Amino acid sequence: MEQPTISELLITLLLTATLSGCAAAPETPAASPRIMIENGRDARGADPCQLLTDAQLTALRLSGPGRPGPAVEGPRCEWQGSGTVLGLTLHTGGGGIVALARNSEPTTRRVRVAGYPALETFTGRGEFCQYDVGIADAQVLMLAMEGPAPDSCSTLQAVVGMVIPNLPAVERS
Repeated sequence: MEQPTISELLITLLLTATLSGCAAAPETPAASPRIMIENGRDARGADPCQLLTDAQLTALRLSGPGRPGPAVEGPRCEWQGSGTVLGLTLHTGGGGIVALARNSEPTTRRVRVAGYPALETFTGRGEFCQYDVGIADAQVLMLAMEGPAPDSCSTLQAVVGMVIPNLPAVERS
């Protein structure tokens, strides 16, 4: 019996890996999966420029008031100060954090911030960080910070913890 060549072995290995990967791939469900969000917050109708208090802005060394503006995802506000830019967007339509996770880049990490499910995106040196935080079904708090490296993500985690309590609780039916 002839020994297989290296090319034949590689092709066999590649086909096996491809077929086993296909067999293990989950089917797309008819309905979007849900993520349980405890202590949900309601951002519908909120003014993103009012979600940080003057004291919180001062602690972050940001000048207020924020500049409101529209974003594709929803109402947005931006603050600047001492080499830092903070953007806050309220995304209250669409599929929420589940849809964002499904469409995110492979480098986006799934994390929890302030007890809520979130997507984390950051640059390698840490001068830019973004958290998309699921605060209720179909509602996402989107925060992005450009700031001094290397720790914009730690600062932005603190901001998430400041903003969420300033949103009203979701009414339970």
